Order: sequence, then structure tokens, then C-alpha cells
Amino acid sequence: MALFRTTSLRLFFVVLTLLPLVASIVHIGVTGPDTKRWAEEPRLELVNEPVLPNCTEPVCTGPLAGIYCTGKLIHVSWMFGLESSCPGDMMLQAPDAIIAAFNKLEYPLKREDFKQFCHDNFATFPYLKLAKLRDWIEEPPYLLRIKDDRLREFAKRLNGIWRSLGRKFDIKVKENPDLFPVLSVPHAFVVPGGFFQMYFYWDSYWIIKGLIFSNMTLSARDMIDNFASVIQHSGFIPNSGNIQLSRRSQPPLFTQMLADYYHATQDKTFLSSMLPFVDAELSWWRSERSIVLSSNLTNHTMFLFRAASNCPRPENYLVDLENGVKGAGDAEFIWSSIASACESGLDFSSRWFAYTGPRARTKFSIRTNNIIPVDLNAFMVLNYDSAADLYLEFGRERKAQSYRKLAADLWASMGSVLWNEAEGVWLDYDVSEQAHRRKFYPSNVFPLLTGRATMQAANRVHYYLLSTGALDFRGGIPSTLDDSSHEQWDFPNGWAPSIHLFVESLRRSSHPRLFDIALQTANKFIRTVYNGLLNPVKEYPPACWEKYDIRYDDGRPGTGGEYPVQQGFGWTNGAVLDMILNFHTGTDKQFRLSSEGLPFPFDGSPHSQLIALVLLVCVVLAVWFTCKALSSRRVKLRKGRWHAAGMAEESRLIEECEEDN
Repeated sequence: MALFRTTSLRLFFVVLTLLPLVASIVHIGVTGPDTKRWAEEPRLELVNEPVLPNCTEPVCTGPLAGIYCTGKLIHVSWMFGLESSCPGDMMLQAPDAIIAAFNKLEYPLKREDFKQFCHDNFATFPYLKLAKLRDWIEEPPYLLRIKDDRLREFAKRLNGIWRSLGRKFDIKVKENPDLFPVLSVPHAFVVPGGFFQMYFYWDSYWIIKGLIFSNMTLSARDMIDNFASVIQHSGFIPNSGNIQLSRRSQPPLFTQMLADYYHATQDKTFLSSMLPFVDAELSWWRSERSIVLSSNLTNHTMFLFRAASNCPRPENYLVDLENGVKGAGDAEFIWSSIASACESGLDFSSRWFAYTGPRARTKFSIRTNNIIPVDLNAFMVLNYDSAADLYLEFGRERKAQSYRKLAADLWASMGSVLWNEAEGVWLDYDVSEQAHRRKFYPSNVFPLLTGRATMQAANRVHYYLLSTGALDFRGGIPSTLDDSSHEQWDFPNGWAPSIHLFVESLRRSSHPRLFDIALQTANKFIRTVYNGLLNPVKEYPPACWEKYDIRYDDGRPGTGGEYPVQQGFGWTNGAVLDMILNFHTGTDKQFRLSSEGLPFPFDGSPHSQLIALVLLVCVVLAVWFTCKALSSRRVKLRKGRWHAAGMAEESRLIEECEEDN
């Protein structure tokens, strides 16, 4: 189906480039292409001179933009189906020279001529190398505190995965940065896995949590220091180190990474060196991603995802071009909202689509730029409070007070703008429609992370969750309850980041019933990931996946989206290890599972259910044979010399048999 669709898109755009009438709206884009995706696809041998999209803000800037981010080269590469290899990893000459060489090519452009141009100007170069993480150990201390043998072995396997995910930049990239479409960093880092072979912003939050479980605080510190170098270079942290993702960020969790590291190490020297970068990043989000709303004669400064670019993404050019041409609205708004959805980390989800109207519940109606999301604003409250706490470690009262005020003001604004009294929960707000978006998303409860919610609000959230049906699935919490879009951040998929934040929100709420739900949800997801890695269903290899089908707890991966499901997987490893730390090592003394003498419940998968059934059959057979033996013994006793004594024993044994049954 994907093959047919992309072939059709290429033929569609061959025709489209011949129609100058539509020149004002044409363009394209894709995320994370599979290098084998077009292997069997019928290929074009000629491409006419492209009609470029009419957009004003490309996805990257600088001398490499015309090669890797926008323009005719990207268009032609996608039309020929060569996007996975050209432009290549490394430029063989200066950007201006490459663009000049490309401009000399004549149209209609032959496939072989373009391939020769690519060969002459680019090289395949693995700019990342496998890195040995210097502080990895086989049995970190937290591992020894896990009571359940199977859970301990599972955590040990997850701990071992870190060794395969360590990367560092080749020295050639650092010595010749102008030849590569990446921003290098000084230290080794952990990648998500699969074809995500680069550092990614918000993935690293869960990776660092996992590293802390594994007692790899030096590796965690290196990753935080890497992001500080990125902030120093760019003024903020982009989505990733790839230039094609350099004008959009991801959910701002740098402050939380630093707070987690400091709480684990009490390293005040490193903390002191990082605080200026905390200031810089939080300032960037306030200046570049905020909006002022008026409500009840009060101005509210709120945050939203709104990427700087309004052009098609080069990593998924053709699909984005189609979305812009056929979209329900202005093409530039569609393209910008697509990039903003990527900035949210949820690329893609019906959460960002129109609920009604033309092309509703599809990417053709995407409207991310108009939505004030609950999670982003909760993260910013949490960041402001955490920054205040970190400054207090150095007695910086005035600085702490300024951050505390920002947190209090934003929390009050969330109450006015995002809290829905009828539903009893926080909801995303659509600025253009001036209305809440009344759908279940795990992020609806993320404000509980801040510790600022009242017990009354937590109680309302409890009843809200019970009413949604979102708690009814064996494998965890779904990203949404919308099963019509087939996007990867929709039902039936569940993702480690959303599930972990959902669990943490309820765990931190101080509400006992919400804590029970947190524990149940954590155990469901731990069991799901356990089965996927150690007890997989037949069709799949044993793996730790990026997403799961949460209708089941047998570990089967999720589906949908713009690329095949990936394994590795950094944030799943980290999220699960953190859940194990919080619920199964005795760390949380107030709600310590082991204090109740309860084993970890590996009983939800079909495999576990089969084992339980076999055991039940064995017990029934054992009771049946015991009763049969007793019946035989009764006959012998009646024939014996001590008939009275035999009758007494018979009565006693029969009673025991009846009790067992």
C-alpha cells in the first residue's frame, strides 16, 4: 500500500510540475524514511524542471539549506526515489560548488545524469561510531534490590542494551564540520536505536532516567553537557543533531534531565555550570513559543508548539507536498503545523487534527499551530519550579523567587484556560475555535506532575479517568482512543513516554486511588515490554520496541505512521527501568509493593494464562487421583481386622478430600 501510494505521488507530481497554474501552492516532505522502502518501486527515468513550493521559512538555514533542506535538489532526489542516498552523508566540495554543479544539469533530467552528479559531489560516510560507555556495569546496585527473580533478570537485560546504543562522532566530523549536515557534540551519547542513529532531544530524558537506574551517571552527565553545547551553539535544543530538524525543538525537558542527575549525584559543581543553560533554554521557549490570551479581562501567557518553518520537510517531501496541495486550509499553515507536530514529539496524532469539517481526523486538516497543549504548559510549570529549587541549592533566593512566580502565574493561567470544570480535567485549547478539545489524551493528567494540584482536583481526575475507558487495556494506556486515523500516535498504540508520564503524574498526585492506577498501569506496561523481549509472540523477534499495541500485553509492537516500527529502544528501556525503580526496588517506602509480600504479576500474557491453566489442570488431576486412592484404601480398611479404626480414618480422609475440592 505504501509502495502504491508513493509511486502514485511521484506520477502526480510529474504532472503537477507541468502545470504553472498551481505553482503558488506546490511542495513536499517525510520523517524517518526506511532505506528499503522503495526497493521494488517502478522508477522514473526522466524528471522535468520542478515547480518549487511557495513557502517563506525553510526547515533549515545557512549554506547547506539549498542542498539538504529545500530547493530543486531535494525535489529531484525524491522524484527519482534516491532520497535515502542523495544528498549523501558527506559533501565532497563546498556547498556553493555543489549547487553550481547541480544548476548546470539540463532538463528533462536523466536519472543516470543525476546519479552521476550525486556520485561526484557526495560520499557515504558513517559519521557516528559505536562508543563504549565508560561507566557501564553488568549488575548496578538497584538491580540487586529487585525482589522478583524474573523482573531482576528482565532489568538486567534492559541494562545490557545500553552497550549497543552508545555512539560518538567520528573525529573527521569534528575536524571538518562544514562538510556534514549534522551538529556534532563533544561526548558519547545514547541513541534511540533502529534507524534513529543520532541524539534526539526528548528521547534523552528517558534514556537518562534509565542510565541513572544503571548507575551510569557519568554517561548521563556527558549527555547533559552535550545539550549544553547545543544550546551554546543554537540558543535552544533542536529536535535532533540533523540539520533537517534544526528549526524545530521537542518538549523542553533539559531542566528535568539536570534535576534528575543532581538528585542522583548531588554534583553541585556540574549543576552550577549548567544553570546558565537552563536560563537560556527557558528564555528561548518564552520568547519563541508563547502566546498571550485574554480571558476575563486577564492576560495569560501560554505555551504552544509552533515551529519556525512553513515548508515541506525534506525527510518526507512527497507526503508533505500532497498534504499541502490537498489540505483543508492554507498550504503554509499545513506545512508549519506538520513541523510543529514533529516538535511536539507526537508525529503524528489525531490530537493535532480538526475534529470536524473537510478532511477531519486526517493530516490534511492538521492544526497544531492553533492548539495550546496541556503537556507543554505542565512541563514549563515543572521547569520553572525545578529551576527555582536548583537555584536555592546555592542560596540564590531572588533568582528562585523569579522562577517561582513564573510557575505560579502559568499554573493560574492553566486553571483559567485549560481546566474544564464539566470534565474535571485539563484539556487542550483551540485558539481559533476558542474551545476545549474534549478527547482523552494521557497528557490531560500531566499537570499532576507539578505537585500543585489540589486533592479536590486530583479526585475529579480520578473520576474522569474511570469514565474514559482508557484504563481498560491489557498492555497500558493508549495514546488516544481514536482508531480511525492509522497514525502511529493514535489507538491502539501505546508509547513509553506517554505511559511513563501518565504513571508519574498519578504517582506524584498524593491521591491513593490514583496511585493504585499508577501501579497497575506501570505493571501492565512492564509486563508488555517483558513479553516483547523475553517471551515474544511467534510473528516477531525478541525486542524492546519503540511502541506497542496495548490491546494486548504479549509485547507485540505497534503499527502505523511514516516508517516501520523500530527496535532498540532508548526511551522504552529508560521508562521501564524507572518504573521498576519506583515500584519494585523498595525505593518508594510509602507504597512499597514488596512490603505487602506481593510478587510481580507476570500473569497477563497468553503464555502466562496458558501456564496458569496447565497448573490448574494438574491440581484438579492430583485431587482426583488422591480421592481415587482414598476410595481404594477405604475398601481395604473395611476388610481389615480393625474395622472401627478404619472407619474413623476413612471419615477423616474423606473430609480432607471434600475440603480440598
